[in-house]
Amino acid sequence: MIDKLLRLIDAKLDNINTVALGIVTQVDNSRLRCNVKLKHKIQGNEIELFDVPIACLRSSVGTIYVPLREGDVVLVLFSKYELEEQLKNRDTVAVNELLRFNINDALVFGGLFTLADSIPSINPDRINIIGDVYIDGDLDFKTIRGVSADSGSWHPPGV
Repeated sequence: MIDKLLRLIDAKLDNINTVALGIVTQVDNSRLRCNVKLKHKIQGNEIELFDVPIACLRSSVGTIYVPLREGDVVLVLFSKYELEEQLKNRDTVAVNELLRFNINDALVFGGLFTLADSIPSINPDRINIIGDVYIDGDLDFKTIRGVSADSGSWHPPGV
């Protein structure tokens, strides 16, 4: 009796999707959506999820988004309830409570380093940005490369 109950519990738990790793196969940064192939096979099959929302650090006062590229390894999170229904607007919504932990209710977050990747040297007292930087708003700084903002001169791009 206990063995049968444990098998039943295991069968139910096997259907719960929570977190997985994936590889970005296609990305649309303008819509914050991507296609992602799970890094593990399910019953011997590769699984690709399509048009998956990309999560970023965001609040009502700002957003930090590091664009993804094909081949990036990412964290794939699964919502307990219908994700698309919840993303329609900011209101609370009714969801189909029978559809839980569906593999199609996924979202992608960030990039991960694998053991095969070369991890960049990180200084905890600095922020390193590689690539172009665009700031939409005021920039208040004290020093740039050790030069005081008060005594140094600011040069617009291309000058």
